[in-house]
Amino acid sequence: MFQINVLPVLVLACSLSLPAFAEQADREKPMNITADNCNFDQKTSKSICTSNVVVVQGSMTIRADRLVISQDADGNQFAQGEGKPVRFRQKLDKSPDWLEAESLRFDYDSKKGFLQLFDKAWVKKGQDVVVGDHITYDLKTELYQATSNPGGRVNITIVPKAKEEKPQDGKSTQ
Repeated sequence: MFQINVLPVLVLACSLSLPAFAEQADREKPMNITADNCNFDQKTSKSICTSNVVVVQGSMTIRADRLVISQDADGNQFAQGEGKPVRFRQKLDKSPDWLEAESLRFDYDSKKGFLQLFDKAWVKKGQDVVVGDHITYDLKTELYQATSNPGGRVNITIVPKAKEEKPQDGKSTQ
């Protein structure tokens, strides 16, 4: 849903599967948009909002300086945003964790199921963090792809899951 300018040639790419399991019920909830300024064209189903933009849909919240949201005839939603930075936060299904992300620009396409974050981007799930100049998240396959501008590097931090303690008889204590 977010539109980002194409980055220069990318030299470092890394794919990492970090399941997110975002709240599925959020997609069925109404979307509320607040901003200092907003224009809505009902014929084209396009909104352009600027200054202190906050979008809330269920547990999902997006904060941006500028946001363009549209919807096609089939109900697919598209959004492009920019900010210093844009912030995204959503509760995860069956988990106490939140999916959090930040970048200077983003592009979301619900039809393709892609969220792209551009420029100074990072995504955090629990204590795991992916940082890069361009991060693409495929909502269908739950696969991240992080890339860096020439001379830059991708940084991924994966925190090991706590192991369950087992007594000497092999049975779990929890």
